[in-house]
Amino acid sequence: MNRRWFSLAFVLVLFVAFSAAGLAQWNESPLLAEKVAAGALPPVEDRLPANPVVIEPFEEIGQYGGTWYYQTTSGTNWAHTRMKMYGFSPVRWVQDGLGIEGNWVERWESNEEATSWTLFLREGVKWSDGHPLTTADFMFWWEDMALNREMSDPVPDMLAVAGQPAEITALDDFTIQIDFAAPSPLLPERLAMWINAGTGERYIVPRHYLEQYHPDYSDYADFEVFEEQMEWWTNIGMPVLTAWMPVEHAITERWVLERNPYYYVVDSAGNQLPYIDRLVATFAEDAEVVKLRLMAGESTFNTRPYLDLTDMAMMIDNQESGGYEIKYWDSGSGTGPMFYTNWNYPEEEKREIYRTPEFRRALSVALNRERMQNMLFFGLGLRTTGTFSPKAVEFHRHPEGQELYERWEQGYVNYDPEQAKAWLDEIGVIDQNGDGWRQLPSGAPLVLRIDYNVATDRVYIQTNEMAKVDWEAVGLRTELNPMDGAAVTLFNMSGDFDIRGAWEVGDGPNHLVFPQWVVPIEPERWAPLYGNWYQQVQAGTAHLQADLDPRDRTPPREEPAPDDPVARLQALYDEARVIADEEERDAVVREMIRIHVEEGPFFLGTVSNIPRIIIHDKNLGNVPEQEQLGLGGFVNPWITPYPAIVMPEQFFFRQ
Repeated sequence: MNRRWFSLAFVLVLFVAFSAAGLAQWNESPLLAEKVAAGALPPVEDRLPANPVVIEPFEEIGQYGGTWYYQTTSGTNWAHTRMKMYGFSPVRWVQDGLGIEGNWVERWESNEEATSWTLFLREGVKWSDGHPLTTADFMFWWEDMALNREMSDPVPDMLAVAGQPAEITALDDFTIQIDFAAPSPLLPERLAMWINAGTGERYIVPRHYLEQYHPDYSDYADFEVFEEQMEWWTNIGMPVLTAWMPVEHAITERWVLERNPYYYVVDSAGNQLPYIDRLVATFAEDAEVVKLRLMAGESTFNTRPYLDLTDMAMMIDNQESGGYEIKYWDSGSGTGPMFYTNWNYPEEEKREIYRTPEFRRALSVALNRERMQNMLFFGLGLRTTGTFSPKAVEFHRHPEGQELYERWEQGYVNYDPEQAKAWLDEIGVIDQNGDGWRQLPSGAPLVLRIDYNVATDRVYIQTNEMAKVDWEAVGLRTELNPMDGAAVTLFNMSGDFDIRGAWEVGDGPNHLVFPQWVVPIEPERWAPLYGNWYQQVQAGTAHLQADLDPRDRTPPREEPAPDDPVARLQALYDEARVIADEEERDAVVREMIRIHVEEGPFFLGTVSNIPRIIIHDKNLGNVPEQEQLGLGGFVNPWITPYPAIVMPEQFFFRQ
């Protein structure tokens, strides 16, 4: 497996080097050429690395100019806007996660055991202020931020194995060596996850800029100012690596970015990207306002916030007047709108009921997914018990994987309220006082509370409402509990939620790059206290506060019993993540899936892999069709970040 990654990286490097060497000259935007002529910028050949990243456009070489207008509901941290730019990421997914290409890390290699990795930085990459990017920037993040417990950046899970952080050394200005205590064969894939320094890990910062605010190198007593300065989306003074760089920020109003003159990416004709000059993101209070703006033609390209399929007729009716085109890309979701009970619910009797397979299976077969599919998704998508993304590679590399996927997907998907009632009767969840509602076996009241973010998409709210009707139809009293987003996060982290709604499982492209739904290794999933425990084990701090009640510890955490499915899933994950051989690793993943099949469901899906509506200006070029995407689209997961994965720096306005 390691030789395969090295070979792939080496071939890509040769291809890029050959492409770059064959280009007679670099070209740039007329706006930047004017600055060069005025002496305000160095020539383009001095701003680009000798061997830049080369992007082959989907359709044609583009033209420079124009402004990308974008409508969003994420006005505090502009997360949806940041997901357009892969610049901070060391490597990037391509083709829906079927491949990986270098970014500011040009290539990588490992030893046979995958315990030692060498990353070769792309020489000549510069920050947006023109300062060279070197290993000093990476080492500053690692030594002075991630390893500093006074600072909020943790040691990422992919840079720790067997509870021990990796040993990282800068061999020179452009070479980093990472040594692990055990094999880490998935490192390249995990470095490709998320939008780094955006919605995922940071990995690199401009040392020359941030050092002046760091308590160890300045007069600042703590990291408060430092952490304000490093948030590049609000601090327009911080140098960036993204295609567009912030020039104006008005919180919850608008965010304006202009082309980065030092962006290290070109097209196959040697034109420095991006083609589009500016990006203007405008905040809207809710998705309904966004939809009105889209219909009015006020957005150049939108994937997020999502349009529901129920909006399709409205968007088609206004397509001509709005001057936009509509495309449909796959979501990649394994669940669609989903629900999961709290494995670590604070109250003991209810917690034990939630851990009883028959109860969760009763909840599942009580859901009328066919009604949801027809009313919310026009009959599209796949009714599912709830799985990892159906596009995950482990389902397709071995016949047993496909068989397990089908069992997982179909196990408790059919609508059968009578079976739900029988299972509830069997475990003693019956109506003992004749009030029409089922109680806990002790006779105590049983109320299911669906906790969700009040600002979520309409389709999630409608699914919650339908679930309430279905569960009450089998005698389970159900309440809807819309909450502020910050309160939902707090409930997740503390393990105080009841049943979580308005979320989905859509991660990939394999089970191990981001296993949090399959294996609770962080608090924001279905076993929050066990997830916190795992995180603290990896950090070497799980033993602290052992004398306190699990919920009184910071963070709240508890070790799962050895026979608990979570303990077994965590152990299998620890085994799989260090196996270098792909076939052997897949076999362990299948054992993890088998636990979900035989002892689950641990989360309840509804309708998976629904199409996503993509809206873009009819004059916008290089926007791919569904068949041009590796898997037809993998839009929903933030692991394979859309639209960054389709390289929107190649979008252009036809003139």
